[in-house]
Amino acid sequence: MAVEDLGLKGDLLIDFGLQPVSNRFLSGCSEAIAPHFPLQLRIDTSSGLIHLGTPFPVSELKPRYDWVTAFEPEDHLDDLVDRILALPDVTKDTVFGAYSFKDDSMLERLKRKGYRRNWRIDPKKDLGVTDPCANIETFQQAFTLSKARAIRARSGGADVMIVRHVIEHSYDLDAFISSVRELLNPNGYIVWELPDCSRALDAGDCTSVWEEHIYYFTRFTFEQLMRKHFEIVHYDVASYVHEDSLVAIVREGPIGDAASPDPNAVAEELTRGKAYARIIADRKCAVRESLERIRATHGPIAIFGAAHLSVTFLSILEVADLISIAVDDNPNKIGLRMPVGGLQVFSSAELYSGRVGVCLLGLNPQNQPLVLSRHANFQESGGVFASIFCRDKLYLEHL
Repeated sequence: MAVEDLGLKGDLLIDFGLQPVSNRFLSGCSEAIAPHFPLQLRIDTSSGLIHLGTPFPVSELKPRYDWVTAFEPEDHLDDLVDRILALPDVTKDTVFGAYSFKDDSMLERLKRKGYRRNWRIDPKKDLGVTDPCANIETFQQAFTLSKARAIRARSGGADVMIVRHVIEHSYDLDAFISSVRELLNPNGYIVWELPDCSRALDAGDCTSVWEEHIYYFTRFTFEQLMRKHFEIVHYDVASYVHEDSLVAIVREGPIGDAASPDPNAVAEELTRGKAYARIIADRKCAVRESLERIRATHGPIAIFGAAHLSVTFLSILEVADLISIAVDDNPNKIGLRMPVGGLQVFSSAELYSGRVGVCLLGLNPQNQPLVLSRHANFQESGGVFASIFCRDKLYLEHL
């Protein structure tokens, strides 16, 4: 389906203009520019669900390097596996299905507990995706109802289907849900997991916007979506430093009155979305003023973490011109240029070159303590760390 046919027509919240594909790293000697596309946030006034206006073309989102990866939070998975195994009708004969590589750690946990009847969708065999660089953006496009039926015929249905951190990437929610449920055996369960954007929206955190995420669910909006399609067996939030995870276990059965969600709850979501847009607009000026002051006081600024969080921060707030270099210890990135500002990527050894006075932390806050401990010498020699994340105690506006 073409992106212009998706019908994502909610009310406009904020228009970010042209934004780069954040995984499009460029050769250090190349004069090429990363592709840019219009990026808007819109909100469905009937449900409060926030989504992109027109998603980027899938062919452009597809990574150009096979080392571009994403890691999802997993500290809660042991408890989640125990909850799944306690469900009625789950036995050692239960067949577990999985959608993508993001579910491999769940299948491994199940195997260790003796539950070995499982399968996972194979991108090449089941979806016809042969490009080794293709990722979730391509899988969701290739995963259709007819493909789901073929997978079921080949692998057998699943009694429990695991689908972690992919539904927010779907260009067509209803079609994706229908295709997943096609893989289920009668009375089977689906385990959904996805990011909870509630705290980021409340705080006005621009880094929560990512062109690969089409939908921005809160606890309320995802629950309403599930009630529209399924009976909810379990619904919870797994708490993390940066971004919580929503977990829903559902099955076929009586569905809730999703056609008429609580109008007060919808109104709260609409208020949340409008407030988010206002905060982002205000922060755009405040962050530039803070970085100009910081640079004048402490010297050149680097940003640690050459990935989509940093790209989003620099591009949406239009402050890449105030940053001298990017720092990342992924050897695959060193020497390349980021898709925003043409910033060259150096290893963290560059912090000690004398060319950096301030280092912005643009990697997941969960990983920040490790960076700070490894680079205590940078601070001891007069260097300053600050965070791009507005909920962080090291947030740059506090410096």
